[in-house]
Amino acid sequence: MDDQDLKVALGWNQRNMNVIGIWPDPFTARKHWDMCKVLAAILITVFFGVGPQSANLFFIWGDIELVTENLSTANIPGINVILKLSFAWYHKDTFKPVIKHFYDDWNAPKTEEERATMRTYAKSSNMISIYGSILTFTMETVFLSVRLITIMLSDKNQTSQDHLAIYPGYFPYDLRRTSNFVFTTVGQVAAGYLATIAYTTVDTFIAMLVIHLCGQFKILKTKLKRLMGDPDCGKDADLIQKELADIVKKHEYLNEFAAKIEECFNMLLLMQMLLCTIEFCFQGFLFFDVLLKGGAGMYNSQWLFFVFFVLLVLFVLVHIYIYCYIGEMILVQNMEMSNAAYESNWFNVSPREARCLLFIMNRSHRPLCLTAGKFSTFSMELFSTILKTAMGYLSVLLTVASSDQVTSLE
Repeated sequence: MDDQDLKVALGWNQRNMNVIGIWPDPFTARKHWDMCKVLAAILITVFFGVGPQSANLFFIWGDIELVTENLSTANIPGINVILKLSFAWYHKDTFKPVIKHFYDDWNAPKTEEERATMRTYAKSSNMISIYGSILTFTMETVFLSVRLITIMLSDKNQTSQDHLAIYPGYFPYDLRRTSNFVFTTVGQVAAGYLATIAYTTVDTFIAMLVIHLCGQFKILKTKLKRLMGDPDCGKDADLIQKELADIVKKHEYLNEFAAKIEECFNMLLLMQMLLCTIEFCFQGFLFFDVLLKGGAGMYNSQWLFFVFFVLLVLFVLVHIYIYCYIGEMILVQNMEMSNAAYESNWFNVSPREARCLLFIMNRSHRPLCLTAGKFSTFSMELFSTILKTAMGYLSVLLTVASSDQVTSLE
């Protein structure tokens, strides 16, 4: 096997997940050290992000603009990060056999056509992991730069203490002191980048596994069509029976592979779908309130806010789209596997061998998909539904904000 092919398939997932201690390496045991990394990432995120912002909600409750700003900038993403780290760590041992099979698939002898198929799918997962990471790091860097510039140019005596932090929140000490400000800033920068890695890499890890799974389905379909396609292939009945049995076993293994992903992460995907919908709604509200209405909020430069808003919306939409995209892929592959068995030249083999196809067709009738808590199946249709739902919530928020302004004027 060419190690370069495996590196392409892994993308940046292994490197990023090793940083925060959640890579399920089947060949090494570093449980205590990895646990320290996970706990450090969670504690930093809580102490410098989610904790202070959640505490600050008690002081700004009733102001819809400040509450929306608080929840959308780091609170909801931070909660999402903690959930992802917790789920990934909890299921780390469960995924070690899956990663072992992932390596075995790349190490197994294969034809040049099969290798080309795996490379094609590997490039897709590689692109998702690299570009997804670049987008999130760019978004985080832009946000941190804008906030630091805004804080440095502000009058510290006139600015409320909670807005002297990169992520506005309540801190039980005076942020106007230089030592406290530097300590808090370093902690929040570390929390921001650790959260960025955790937020993205869990999504791209699941995408990598599902895309690899789809590649294996395509190889299996090709083997099935080739086996059943030539009536004069010269293979005896026992050999055909053996190859068909291998295809059935491989198909069942791939179904178990997909079921394991679904079982471990379906509740996480449900919570992420709900949180991302709310976050997208809040970000839209901030856009209309700050940019179009000229509100002040935490952004003083409208064009800088516009750039950050576009990156933030892309950040949320890309992660939702990734799940809907890979969910659609696995739905299609499951359906095509059944169609391949049905449309194969089963009449070229004896009835005894053809009966093996019934196992594949019967198993493919059970949906193979990614779900959000068993309630909804990820697909492109769900992506459009999420957008429409978020726009509905946004309309309600804007209506409430407008009525509050009218009431205050009266």
